[in-house]
Parts: sequence; C-alpha cells; structure tokens
Amino acid sequence: MKKLLALLMTAVIAIAICVSPDGGALAMSGSNGRIYDKTSTGPMVVRIQLRLRELGYLNFKPTGSYKSMTVNAVKDFQVNYRESGYEMQVDGRMGPQSMELLFKYDAMRVSLGGISIPSGPKHASDTLVTTGSLIPWETVKTMMLAGRSYNIIDCYTGKEFKLQYTGGENHAEMEPASEEALADFKEICGREYNFLKRPVVVVIDGQTIAASIQCWPHGADTVPGNGVDGHVCLFFDGSYSNVGHLPDVEHTENIYKAAGQH
Repeated sequence: MKKLLALLMTAVIAIAICVSPDGGALAMSGSNGRIYDKTSTGPMVVRIQLRLRELGYLNFKPTGSYKSMTVNAVKDFQVNYRESGYEMQVDGRMGPQSMELLFKYDAMRVSLGGISIPSGPKHASDTLVTTGSLIPWETVKTMMLAGRSYNIIDCYTGKEFKLQYTGGENHAEMEPASEEALADFKEICGREYNFLKRPVVVVIDGQTIAASIQCWPHGADTVPGNGVDGHVCLFFDGSYSNVGHLPDVEHTENIYKAAGQH
C-alpha cells in the first residue's frame, strides 16, 4: 500500500501526460515515442491504469505494474477504436497513438451493450451560450466564502441556478441552495444523477469564471432542506481530484471550453 501511494503521489510530478486546450494529449518529460508494455512499471503505468479504469476497461486498483490485466484492458480499448474505423494495432501495448487516444477528453468508453447513458441538453454544434475567465483555483479559493451561494450558469443552455460553497481543498464542494436549484441542476444533468461533467461559469462578485461541474452528489451534506444528500464537485483551472491528488482530464477539457479556449 505504501508503495502504491508513493507511485500515485509521484505521478503528479513525474507524469508524462496532460490535457491540452484542444482536447489532445501532450507528451512531456521525455515520454515522446515511448511504448509501455508488460515490462513497464512506475507512475506513468499508474496513470494509464487510472484512465483505463475511469473509461471502464479495467476493474481493479492501479498497481504501477503493467501485467496481464492491463494488457487485456488495453487490447479491449484498441479493439473499440479499430471497430470504429481507426487503423489500430491490437497488441496490448500503449504506444504513442494509443496514448493520445486514451487521454483525449472524448476517449471511447467501454461498450455497455445498448445501456442508455444520460446526457444533459446541449446544442447540436456544441455552441456555448456563455464563457468566463480562466482563473486558477488557488485564486478562486480566496474569493469564495463558505456558506455563501453563487450563481452557476450552464455554458450549453444558459440555465442559471444557485449553489452554496461549503469548502474544499483541491476543488470546490458545492450544494444546491434550494430544491428549486436542485431541479435546475438535475435538468442540465439529463434529469438524473450520473458521472456526466459539464462546462459552467461561476459568478463571483460580478466576475464570470470558467469551471466544470460533475452531476453526482456524494460525501458530506451541510445544507438542510435542499432535497439532496451530499455535495457536488466544481473544478477550476488547477483543481485536483481528492484521489491521488491528480488532475481530471474531463474537468480540464470542460474548463478550457468554459473559457472559450476549445
């Protein structure tokens, strides 16, 4: 366990992939052209395993060791792309092409056999009706007051509702300020709780700030009478997940979208 935690924390510094404003993957730290296979170990393997698990291809905790279950998960990922028309070699190795596709915002998830996945309303062209400024989370954190409600505007629909800021270290933890706000929140999320993430802007002291919201309430609940247990996560530029202190590629993509930089 200590070794795994060390790998997870080291991944924040030594990781070779980050998300660019155009949704692709940027190779850094000398990782250009590198191929990861069953001989590979280390923090980048942890990151690959985390992303495969997030997309549904892997069903065990990251180990930092590229063994048979990781190989099989990568093969499933590659098959998914090949069957969609990509010229993709299915070998279970994570080369430059597979790496770029894996870390794209719209990476293909595992096939769920016709199960319907909720999606919130948006324009067919993905046109945004509003955008905000790209401001670092560390700065935003000093601007927000715990217990105060802030207007949230969905970038796709313009729907506006209030969320109350309750705190958060790596990102903002917010709760619907009322049952009416909860109804508006659920509407942009496809009318049910799910793991969908959407670009939004937050109005703080008259300034609109780019952010990304997740449609899954969880954890601590501090606002009574709002019709929901738990809080929702709101990410800003530079926010991190509470798991492994790692960035979230989908939130990052949404934040750039909300800033008009996609």
